[in-house]
Amino acid sequence: MERNYPLHLLSTWRIGGPAETVYWPESVEDLSNVWMRAQEAEIPVRLIGRGSNVLFPDEGLPGITLVTTSLRGIEWGDYTVRVEAGYTLARLAQEVGERGWSGLEFARGIPGSIGGAIMMNAGAHGYDMASCVLSVSTLWADGTIKKLERDEFEFDYRFCSLRSHAWILETQLIFRPGEREQILRSMKENLTKRTANQPLEEPNAGSVFRNPPGDSAGRLIEAAGWKGKSIGGAKVSEKHANFIVNTAQAKSADVLALIESIKLDVQLKYGITLQTEVESILTGNRGVTKKEE
Repeated sequence: MERNYPLHLLSTWRIGGPAETVYWPESVEDLSNVWMRAQEAEIPVRLIGRGSNVLFPDEGLPGITLVTTSLRGIEWGDYTVRVEAGYTLARLAQEVGERGWSGLEFARGIPGSIGGAIMMNAGAHGYDMASCVLSVSTLWADGTIKKLERDEFEFDYRFCSLRSHAWILETQLIFRPGEREQILRSMKENLTKRTANQPLEEPNAGSVFRNPPGDSAGRLIEAAGWKGKSIGGAKVSEKHANFIVNTAQAKSADVLALIESIKLDVQLKYGITLQTEVESILTGNRGVTKKEE
């Protein structure tokens, strides 16, 4: 447990003020116990993963911030795996591929944890997490833990119906038999494309906006003239317009101002309302993080 822990160390954007208390649970039971005690004491509590899709506030966060990165339990089955929420998605993709199992080729270069990947239905190259999920174990705001089968919740493009209602603690995934060398080659190609087309060398949180139906958010933002423009330390990447990078100690306020300016301009020029993929955690909220739409 750490007091006044810098939130920017928990975010791939490297943005955020001090958290009053940060705790890394060592097990699902540990997490659940801390969560329930915080709720009973009416202490603000929230849960995050690897911070690859989140924007923390400049003023920091009160209460307890639970980080799932120590929840890395894994159990292999017959073309299935049961894995805890803090396990790294990219690592799991590599391990699945090494076994000659197909289904996570798209995920080799995606940062973040399994829990976060399912919660936002992370995807790339036309594939996403929805195709692999058999079941999930979830934590709800009242502290209840529920196991849900795949038909008890919904996925859509960068969307899971559990989002803003519960958190993923553990999941069971299923894969298909494949040709090991072909799978590993496909992952290497996907990773090469990602490195070439995305600003991985600068602090960022991945794609900021969802692609609107039939179009690309990056294309719209670039066409509107935003590529390379900045507010404070936050800048629209010159490599990919759907990425906002932290160039010089950016503040959360800089990123939010840039997001709103882009949304307004694209709406005025093209009549399209861009929706964000990233989560913005607001000061003082309890339980579920608020989605920045």
